[in-house]
Amino acid sequence: MENNLTILNKEGNPLYTNIQEYRKLLDTQPSAKWIKTNKYSQNAKYLPIRVVEQLLSKMFPFWQVEQHGEPKILGNSIIISVHLKVYHPILEDWLTYAGVGAVPIEVERGASPIEFDKINAKALHKNVPSAMSFAVSNASKKIGRLFGSHLNNDLNEII
Repeated sequence: MENNLTILNKEGNPLYTNIQEYRKLLDTQPSAKWIKTNKYSQNAKYLPIRVVEQLLSKMFPFWQVEQHGEPKILGNSIIISVHLKVYHPILEDWLTYAGVGAVPIEVERGASPIEFDKINAKALHKNVPSAMSFAVSNASKKIGRLFGSHLNNDLNEII
């Protein structure tokens, strides 16, 4: 089912009238033109963070991301945990979704991933935000199919 978010008012905001219809919209497949493939991750399908952020803005009147704790280093990766908080327009309450994102730490060419004295310091400026983006995407998938929750499993055809 192709979704183009047609349930919008003139201002581009979703019409929040019926919880079943709203839930049905959240559980529709994302538009095929939004879906990208990650060639570095066995061609896994995903929604780019900009698409996720636009969907959050269209589907919820308010949303925010709170980093949960400090970034951690596990093995050779930076890991960030977040709480994605969205204000549900029908329930008129905040809902919280947890997410985790990880990105490999970049080291100098030829260095072992655990040689921390060889970390590319400039790369950390992009690795930490990337891990945050992955965490937000991970959390948003829990909202529903519209956010890419079922892109990489066979349940698309079953449920």
